[in-house]
Amino acid sequence: MAVSTRSFSRQRDYSRLFIALAVLAAVMAVTPIAAAVLGYGTTAVTPKTAFATAPRGDYAVFGRSDGQGDVISVAWAGSPGAVTEIARVPHLPGFASTGAVSPDGKQIALVSVDGGSPSHPVASLNVVDLETGLVRSVARNIVPGQVPVWSRDSSSIVVSRMPAGNEARGPIHLVEVSTGGEHLETLLAAVDGVLGIFPVGYTSNARIVSIVVDARGSVLRIGDFEWGLISDGITRDWKLSPDGAELAFIETVTSGGVQYRARAIRLADGPGVSAQALSAEVSALGTAWNPATKAATFGVEPAAAKEYGSVGAQSLSSATSSDSGFDVPLGYSADGENLAVTRWSGQSFQAPGQPVLQIVSAAGRTNYESFTRFYGWSAR
Repeated sequence: MAVSTRSFSRQRDYSRLFIALAVLAAVMAVTPIAAAVLGYGTTAVTPKTAFATAPRGDYAVFGRSDGQGDVISVAWAGSPGAVTEIARVPHLPGFASTGAVSPDGKQIALVSVDGGSPSHPVASLNVVDLETGLVRSVARNIVPGQVPVWSRDSSSIVVSRMPAGNEARGPIHLVEVSTGGEHLETLLAAVDGVLGIFPVGYTSNARIVSIVVDARGSVLRIGDFEWGLISDGITRDWKLSPDGAELAFIETVTSGGVQYRARAIRLADGPGVSAQALSAEVSALGTAWNPATKAATFGVEPAAAKEYGSVGAQSLSSATSSDSGFDVPLGYSADGENLAVTRWSGQSFQAPGQPVLQIVSAAGRTNYESFTRFYGWSAR
């Protein structure tokens, strides 16, 4: 990456750049896949207070856009098609919110573009109570397109903040925001001369793991410590294992054309250890850790799935899978029995076809065609 740090500081436009980095569509050139996350749709829902007394089970938290905002809903895995609307969160047209469900399953943190303009958007960090539907704004001037990270006790959220005054220059801040009444903020890091810093999760000893993308490539940070370079290029789809000891991600390889490679590393190996490939140079997109097997799942192209074996999400429901299409895994339920995926009808990442959100289990697959975003799981 023969670009100087100084040139990044002089030329970048953070507000537009981070949206592109969050989905990495501009770099990856997988336009149909990236565009799907901004889709629109409608669905019939039950009253938003119904989730407070919903039956026990695993619920996928989904989102769809109605043009002026996001409709947040939960889908009961135990009853295919049962959907309950929770809340509606406004945003600028064309900017669907990114988000994550809290570890206790009671709240969802949303990064929503609610100010600025399409060319210079400004985002807020909102917290939605899944049982009451209450929406609270807890922080402003947040980098659009990022996925917020909850603390293990669900008491705070880590996000990256744009330079002061939303200017193109200046350090990017990694901040921890308390979800209590005062919404106190703690500065965790301030990095300058970079394309972005992306929080990923926490280690078992409560140190925040983040990825810095700069002129060197993708750099892993653990707390204040720069662990080392995991790639000399762009990476994406970072997921920590449930115990916080391993990191799975997708590396973009540009030699000989754009390719995507599944990677997994152990953080305990220490700094300076390069990311090691799986046993095959499999082409993959999307990562998810199965809490039951403690193994990472990657979404692979159909041809690669046949050669490599059960790395693909389609292995969960082989009885209902077809030879056409492929899965991009999004996240497992806490017991590992259900997996949310984006199912693509095509045969390759370059020609992916049409997407649909699904819940996959040993019993089969359920389509949720109206929804375009998966935020996580809530177990009652």
